[in-house]
Amino acid sequence: MQSSVPIPISSAGRRLRILVISWNYPTPAAPQRGLWAERMCNAASQHADISVIVPTPWVPPLVPLSSIARFRQIPQRAIRGSVEIHFPRVPGSIEYFTHGFDARLALPNVLALARRLHDERPFDLIHAHFVFPDGVVASAMGQALHIPVMTSEHAFWTPWLHSQRRVGAQVDSALPGIRLIAPVSQFLLNNVATYLDGRVETAVLPNVVDDSVFFPAPRQRDPHELLYVGLIRRLKRVDVLIRALAEVRRTIPEMHLKILSANAFRAYRQDRGEVSDLITRLGLGSAIQIVNGSDPIAVSEAMRCCSLVVVSSARETFCSVAAESLACGTPLVLTRCGGPEEFVTTADGVMVEVDGPDALANGILEAIRRRDAFDPIDMHARIAAKFGQDAWCNQAMALYERVVG
Repeated sequence: MQSSVPIPISSAGRRLRILVISWNYPTPAAPQRGLWAERMCNAASQHADISVIVPTPWVPPLVPLSSIARFRQIPQRAIRGSVEIHFPRVPGSIEYFTHGFDARLALPNVLALARRLHDERPFDLIHAHFVFPDGVVASAMGQALHIPVMTSEHAFWTPWLHSQRRVGAQVDSALPGIRLIAPVSQFLLNNVATYLDGRVETAVLPNVVDDSVFFPAPRQRDPHELLYVGLIRRLKRVDVLIRALAEVRRTIPEMHLKILSANAFRAYRQDRGEVSDLITRLGLGSAIQIVNGSDPIAVSEAMRCCSLVVVSSARETFCSVAAESLACGTPLVLTRCGGPEEFVTTADGVMVEVDGPDALANGILEAIRRRDAFDPIDMHARIAAKFGQDAWCNQAMALYERVVG
């Protein structure tokens, strides 16, 4: 882990008090959702007081449907480490079914809670994750409570905000109340900037890698195991990976694939079904294991025990999986999908073009041939220096001071 560097506390000589708002945050109903947001809050809590608001669907007590009733498991308030988390009930916000209306539906309850917390102990800054609905609500909160607002951004704005006019109009109205927008990579910033057209200041704030969990450790690696970590979605092109595996097995019949994937959204059920059908059609049932869940400790252990981690996505704004794999000292085979191209080098693995099963298969075979040449200690050191908790906290606190100041 990178050594700590003195960080400014605030112009008033005290720890900043940050209010985070995030629809994507781990809960008992969805424990793997928004792990990156939780990691950011945990890292920032080293040098700031962090409170989090997670808008949570209100479910009537007599609704028996398990997919909705699970939200009743979520407490009103929790403390994790030194981070205080509130889960106010709001209308809507059930997966993406009410997405275009979520900001307006949630604002009254979220603002009432934020006002009470601010009256008890004033906040210096509101930090939202995603511009919608989080940033739209944060902008209204900031104006009502006279607190500066910034947003992180983890998703592409175009063509989304152009095609979803209702959402785009809400974002346009909220932008004057946001002082800084911080995409997780330069690749994403370029996309966001085309929409902003200079209306709001921007800066890059990457995802944080928890280098207390993701680090090299001596393990017996399976030389024939490939690992995929992430949601099974069409954009992730797991189908391309499966076809590539079939091709690789022509040369190395022992090669097999482990997929660690959380059931984060029911909306992706069709995508998972298509992948299962493809596995059956290609006769790869015995060569592919799908494990539900993506607990960070389990993921880090799987990364230490496999031969290679594969990223097959069409586009990635940052790609935490790639960074975490390198932090564990495990080389990559990945597509040229944007975000990870900013930190993955030829010393970390093999990069291939998107949507090509043959190219991905050749990349896997090349990485296997070079497997002993990759240096796990060097990979970990470079990732920790860029995205480890200390390195990330230095960047975040500098941005917080900039917005507050």
